[in-house]
Formats: sequence, C-alpha cells, structure tokens
Amino acid sequence: MGVARVTAMVLFASGMAAVGVLLAPSVGLWRHPRACVPVSIAGAAVAIAVLGIEVAAPLAHGMPLSWPYLGSDYFLAMAHFFNRDYAYPFFWSPAWAYPIGTLTPLIAGGGVAAVAAGYPAFRAGIRAAAVPITIGLVAIGVFVGAAVLAAQESLRGMLL
Repeated sequence: MGVARVTAMVLFASGMAAVGVLLAPSVGLWRHPRACVPVSIAGAAVAIAVLGIEVAAPLAHGMPLSWPYLGSDYFLAMAHFFNRDYAYPFFWSPAWAYPIGTLTPLIAGGGVAAVAAGYPAFRAGIRAAAVPITIGLVAIGVFVGAAVLAAQESLRGMLL
C-alpha cells in the first residue's frame, strides 16, 4: 500500500515541520501568539487553494468530476512523486493529472500549519484563530479520508 505509506509520511513530515517552526529557538512562534495568526491563515489558504485547484482542474479540461478516478489519480501521483519505484498510470491518465496531483501534500501541510499555528493564538485568547483551525482540521480530514479511499482503490499504481 504505497499510498498509505506516503500519506503517513506526508502527515508526519508536516507535523515535524510545524513543531520545528513553533518550538525552534530561532523562530519560536509559540511565544508570539499574535504572529501565529497570519501563519495559521496562510496554512488554511494553501489547503483551500490546492483543494480548489484539484476540483477545478478536471472541469477546466472539460471532464466530469468523478471522485474515484480523480482522487485515486491525485494520490497515485503524490505517491509516485515521493517514491519513484511506485507505479503511476501515465498511459491512461490525463496529462494534467500528474502535475496537479503532486500538489496534494500541500493540503496536509497547509492543514497542519493552520492547526499548529492557530492553537497557541487560540489558547492566548485570540478567538479569530478558530476559523483557520477549523479549516485546517477539515483539510486534514479530507486529505486522510481521500487517502484511505485511494489506498483501497489502488494496488501498486493500478486502479482496481
């Protein structure tokens, strides 16, 4: 299950990057809750933008939105991008699906950044941080849910 492993790797790397930015002595956003709000908003914006691009791309190319095909294709592209030994269906996928699919890790990265940076601000009493935190949690949920479906629908790069 290459998709499941790569998804776990992306979530772990996103979490470690967020912890590094929040707790690093040189950056240390944790000690500056007001500075965390723009970082949280930026993370939520990245996650929403990538989701919007991935939904709009097939429509822009005149294809109908069909979840099983597109979700699996995006996650197979992400898995192939990180692990070249993992197969990707280049021959029967649209040419635009691979470059768009390589943006998929930004959904998790943006969601984790929104939650991790928004939490110290929310804890300090800045209630406006609840909006990007919620968007980040939804983005992480969409990413994990889509990855589970893509992992169930594919085996080593082949759609079942």
